[in-house]
Amino acid sequence: MKQLIVTLCILFAVLPGYSQTAIDLAKSGVEKAKAGDYENAIKDYDKSVLMDSSNAAVYYNRAVSKSKIKDYAGAAADYSKAISIQDDADSRYNRALVEIELSNYKAALEDLVKAEDAKKDKANFWFYKGNCKFMLNDLTNAIPDLSKAIEMKADFHQAYIIRGLSYLGLKNKTAGCADLQKAKELGSVRADIYIQKYCL
Repeated sequence: MKQLIVTLCILFAVLPGYSQTAIDLAKSGVEKAKAGDYENAIKDYDKSVLMDSSNAAVYYNRAVSKSKIKDYAGAAADYSKAISIQDDADSRYNRALVEIELSNYKAALEDLVKAEDAKKDKANFWFYKGNCKFMLNDLTNAIPDLSKAIEMKADFHQAYIIRGLSYLGLKNKTAGCADLQKAKELGSVRADIYIQKYCL
C-alpha cells in the first residue's frame, strides 16, 4: 500500500495537469505572507512572475512582502512594475511610503500627489505629504498639509512635531513651541527634546 501511494505521488508530480500555475504560486505567496513568512512568499511570487509577468497584483504583493523585510529598494522596483502594468492609487501610495524610507522625498511627494483623490480622507496621507515637503524644506506648504492631518486626528503628535518644527524654521517661535508643547502633552518624548533645544 505504501509503495502504491509513493507511485501515485510520483505520477501526479509528473503529469502536466498537476503542475503549479502562476496563479497557484501567487495564491501560495499570499497565504505565506498572511502567515508572516515573507521570505518564502517572495520566492513564490518570483516563480509566479517568471511564468506570467503581466499580473500587476503579483508585483504589488511581492512589494508588500519586500517592505516587511525592509527591502525598500526592491519594494519600490516592484511597485514601479505594478504601476507600469496598472496604475492605481494604492501602488502609488505604497511606493511613496518606501520612497520615504529611502529618503527619496521628491519622488514620494510626486506619488502622493497622484494618489490624493483616493487617499485624501486619511490623516496619514496628509502627514506623509506634509512631512515630505518639510524634508524638502518647503516649510510654508508643509504646514497646511500637517494641519489637515491634525484636523482629522487630534492626537497626531508626530504631525504636531513636524508642524512645530516648520513654524520654527519660519521664525514663528510662538506657534512652533505651542505645537511642540501639545505633542509633549500627547506623550511624545521627542517633542520634549525639541522644546529643551528651541523653546527654553
